[in-house]
Amino acid sequence: MDSDQAALQLCRQSDAFAVYNVSNPSIPILISVPHAGRDYPAGIIENLRLPADSLVRLEDRYVDLLARGAVAAGVPVIMAKYARAWIDLNRDEQDIDAEMVAGLDRTELPSPSAKQRGGLGLIPRRLSGLGDIWKRSLEREDVEQRIGMVHRPYHAQIDQILSAMRRRFGAALLLDLHSMPPVDDKIIPDPPRFVIGDQYGRSASSRFSELALSHIRMSGFAVNLNYPYAGDYILRRHGRPAANIHAIQLEVDRSLYLDELLREPVDGVARIAKLVTDLTQILADAVLDNDVPIAAE
Repeated sequence: MDSDQAALQLCRQSDAFAVYNVSNPSIPILISVPHAGRDYPAGIIENLRLPADSLVRLEDRYVDLLARGAVAAGVPVIMAKYARAWIDLNRDEQDIDAEMVAGLDRTELPSPSAKQRGGLGLIPRRLSGLGDIWKRSLEREDVEQRIGMVHRPYHAQIDQILSAMRRRFGAALLLDLHSMPPVDDKIIPDPPRFVIGDQYGRSASSRFSELALSHIRMSGFAVNLNYPYAGDYILRRHGRPAANIHAIQLEVDRSLYLDELLREPVDGVARIAKLVTDLTQILADAVLDNDVPIAAE
């Protein structure tokens, strides 16, 4: 059994994420929601240095609600259930801060990413303005188990679904759904309420990004491309435009669907969920369009 097959076997044994509408998809679109999780395993609470409610800052708070309309419409979706504080599915599995793991030598790992240096690696280490999250170091075996039981199965499932879509439809597209804090207008004039990321054209054909930008603008919202968020590991890992597997990220301003404290959903959820559902159909139509060339793999 190869590593991907083993990961998929673990997926069936894990409740760390959920998949919907993937057995016989009618469209070549998969929505990924990697930071939706609100389940906190006991190991998190026991080791917390900070108040438990501070971990909400790591969540893409209730972003899963924005994908529920798409699920109901039959769109394939994969959605995290475990909290990002347990493991961040949008980081490389080697993006580990060696100083927070007992028995791990820094020389075993690649150079730290900018996100890891800021405290937000594979397992978050600190929160800005609050300091370190954990009271004690993690055991190496614990980190390896989180990777093997959650991270690898999640990405193996995405690989399997996108590859099956590509074989069936000739192409596939991953829409990686996130939410962002409101952008400060002192930092970015006329701040965007949405951001489309495609790794500056490396993870998807520009055609799909342009369609997404156009749909959001026509819906009445300011939107940017790749700034301030261009996408991270999921786009780098799964976007292969030369093989007709594309990946774009969608960031949604939380103030569009959460209350003033950015904690609880408000009536705006329905409007934004419809926008997301409509966007998946627009992107699906574009993927199915004969203008998309089929590359040999």
